[in-house]
Amino acid sequence: MTPAANNVSAVLNEQDLISRLVKGDLIVTPILDPQIQIGPTSIDIRLGFEFEVFNTSKHPHLDPLDEKLLEQQLDDYTSKIHVPPLGRFILHPDEFVLASTFEYFVLPSDLAGRLEGRSTWGRLGLQIHSTAGFVDPGFEGVLTFELRNAGKTPLTLLPGTRIAQICFYQTCTTAIPYIKKKNAKYYHMLGTSRSLFYRDPEFARIRKALREEMPDEGSLP
Repeated sequence: MTPAANNVSAVLNEQDLISRLVKGDLIVTPILDPQIQIGPTSIDIRLGFEFEVFNTSKHPHLDPLDEKLLEQQLDDYTSKIHVPPLGRFILHPDEFVLASTFEYFVLPSDLAGRLEGRSTWGRLGLQIHSTAGFVDPGFEGVLTFELRNAGKTPLTLLPGTRIAQICFYQTCTTAIPYIKKKNAKYYHMLGTSRSLFYRDPEFARIRKALREEMPDEGSLP
């Protein structure tokens, strides 16, 4: 029995990873080159073909209390760019864009994931996430990269190249896998997804309270 099978919260090593992948309860697909992508305790992850860039918006701010207006604002705020095979995306210094993994993930309810950058790219200044590096048990979909160039020169990004790695932690089986979590917003995604922060329940409660205080006010949804 492997260490991960004995110890809750242990990081899966390459034997554990291969065993779970072959068993099929952990899905990371496609793994194009297992010998290169599967390391001692992680799997190298490739950059997908879709990017979401941020435009200079005509709106002074993003107001989560006006859901209808906010969706219109976010339409102005971001644009999707599809890079063809053998194409390239130039990420300029201090630029921030969203991208997605080439791989699709299905995590069982007893594994959590942690997404990190590869040091090869980190030494050039590429950050692959701001805060969203944790993957809940039960998640299904592609993962979103929050790419930022912290270096001093533009970086040429080619879809299909390995820019990140993910490791998996053995946990006790959760009773609330991500896909069954109330108010979960980002499962089954096949490409980049802009922020849906305004769907958080606290904003719904605030909007309701404001409507009750201002029943004649027509500006709130």
